[in-house]
Formats: sequence, structure tokens, C-alpha cells
Amino acid sequence: MTHDDLNTRFIRGRTLAHAALPEGTFRQSKLSAKHQRDGYAQGFDDTTLWFDAIYRDGRVHLICPKLNNLKTGVQQGVFSLDGLPVKILRIRQFYRHDIIELPSTTCPTEVRLQAFGATIASPVNPEETAPFDGLNTALCLSKNNDLRWITDFARYHVEMHGLEALVLLDNGSTSYSVQDIEDALSLTDLKRIMVVSVPWKYGPRGRAPYARTEKYLQTALFNVLRLRWMRQARAVLSCDVDELIYTPGTTIFDLALKSWGGFVRVPGYWRYPDPEASDPSLHSSHTHMKQSEKPCPTKWCINPRGPLGGFQWDTHLLERLPLPSLFKSKQGKFWHCRSTTTGWKSNRQLKQQSDLAPDRETAEALAQVFNPPA
Repeated sequence: MTHDDLNTRFIRGRTLAHAALPEGTFRQSKLSAKHQRDGYAQGFDDTTLWFDAIYRDGRVHLICPKLNNLKTGVQQGVFSLDGLPVKILRIRQFYRHDIIELPSTTCPTEVRLQAFGATIASPVNPEETAPFDGLNTALCLSKNNDLRWITDFARYHVEMHGLEALVLLDNGSTSYSVQDIEDALSLTDLKRIMVVSVPWKYGPRGRAPYARTEKYLQTALFNVLRLRWMRQARAVLSCDVDELIYTPGTTIFDLALKSWGGFVRVPGYWRYPDPEASDPSLHSSHTHMKQSEKPCPTKWCINPRGPLGGFQWDTHLLERLPLPSLFKSKQGKFWHCRSTTTGWKSNRQLKQQSDLAPDRETAEALAQVFNPPA
């Protein structure tokens, strides 16, 4: 591979135009204390105003965590683009993120807000779709996942689904650098690799039924990707590093493109490592199952150029999509690897399992990728 090939393959130097609140101003949680677990306040993002500022289609989009108590102050503040005052076009409010839209005929260099007794500013990033134009692309948010897991995740989806591009959002890993991730992924057959540092708070887990209510980061960042980079991708898969998609006879990307609306959801099923596995954390060890477990929440794949491309992306579905059950595939699913985890989002350490059974389908698919016949 030549130096020019490497330059084309890696999309480097991309950062988000993050803007923090001024000292002494904080976002307040809307969740009552009785629904907050221990450590909730420490995990809550009370300082980010917006994660990125993106110019697209005549508007600057500021992708924010939920504004909550900050909304009035934002509305009463004064925005400017490259020094020229501009009024808010609208504030779009969603379940775990809000988007402030400012009108502009061209892409400005900088956005400023005079509010909360201070000046808040960031660059504005232009839409950049060319690197992922026409490519089968996957999105992952990751923190301190073993580099072997990341590369095995990529290898599997390249082999089984024709994955061509991977966008990995690194949520403040301390075990390695962005360069280390890129070096590991360079050993795969991916055509495009983009690792973006997103070192902000993932968000706290509340008590049921509010477990995910104020986990702002992932949903907001997925919509940063949607607005800034993904519009011309062939299809986009939302899937975590510990999840492997299985769609016998086709690929998840083709399944989405052929589906009504260009969108498909697939249910997940836990898979457990072989009790005799030398390294139970590897995807390839997860060849066992339980017969009675309920499915995991769905993951999805979408044609961003299709009729549903304007919907907001969430972790398990498209937000406000009518009749989402109609888009659930009977042909596809994913395997959720129980021991491929650092436990950073929740405590999922594997306990001794006595009711496991080998699953031939999973074992054969994993062997095809990780232990192919000579």
C-alpha cells in the first residue's frame, strides 16, 4: 500500500466544534432524585452547550445535549456568524438532544453566542460527505475496548457484510491513543477509517424506566455524523463493538437498501463464551447460548439517501418513526457477545453459567471469519 493510499484510507484530523458553558452556568437534570442512582450527578453532562456546529443546506446546526433550564437563556442571547448578528431560525427538540438552527447563505468560520453573562464561541464545520460517498459504513462509540476486539469487529463485518468504512468515536480512552486505534485498524481491509476523539461524559444511568433518559452523548453524536459526514454513504449501520450482525444469504447493507423505506432493524441475542475458551473475551469464543433469554433491543441500518434519511438517529431506532415494528427484520439479527466488554457502561461481568448450550449457527459463522479452513 502506497503513502497516497494511506492518506486516502484514513480520514484524520477531524474534530468537533465543542462549546462549553461559561464558568458558573450549568445544565440542570430534569430527573427527580428518587430516579437517580448513586454517582448520577458525576456522570451527568452539565457543562456542554453544543457538541458540534455544522453548516448544511443554508443553516448552521448546533447539536446540543438537552437544553433543559438553558433554553430561555439561549433564546434571550445574541448569536452571530463571523461577527454578523443572526436570529435563531428554530430549536428542534428531541428525546436526548436538541438542535439549534441558524440561517446562513454560506458556511461561516465561527459562531458566537452572547448569553449567560459571557461569550461562547466555536468554529463551524462544513458538511463533508465525499470520504464516505457510496460506502457501506458502520458507526461505533467506544471507550477502552481492547484493540483486538475493535479489529475483530471490523474483520467480521468486512468478511460477512462487505463493510467498507468505519467511524469510531473514542469516548476518552485511557488505555491507548487515537493513533493506536488507527494502527490496529490499518491491519484490516477497510477502505475508510475515521477515529474521532469525543472525551465528554457518556451520561448517567437512571432508575427504571429512566435508565437512558439523560445519556445525551451517543444520540447527539450519531446526529453529528448524520448531518456532517453520512448523507452520501451507501448505507449506515449502528452497531457496538461487542455486537456481530448476522443476515444469512445477504448483507445488512443490502437488506436495508432493499427494505421499504431503506431502513431495517434487527433484534439481538446474547451469546456466551465456550466454557473451555482460552480467552472468553474474544468474539470468536462466543459460541454458546441460553434457550430462554429475551431478545436485546434492536440495532439498525439505513440508506441515508432514502425516504427516512431525515429522521433523527438514536441508538436502537429512528426517533419519532411511526410504526417502528414494521421495520423489524425477520431475516436478520445480531449476536451480543456477553464477555466482550470492559464494563464501562454497566457491570456486565460474566458469572458462572450452568445452563449454556452450544449454538452451531453462531459457531460456524464465527469460524468462517476467525478460523477459516486452510
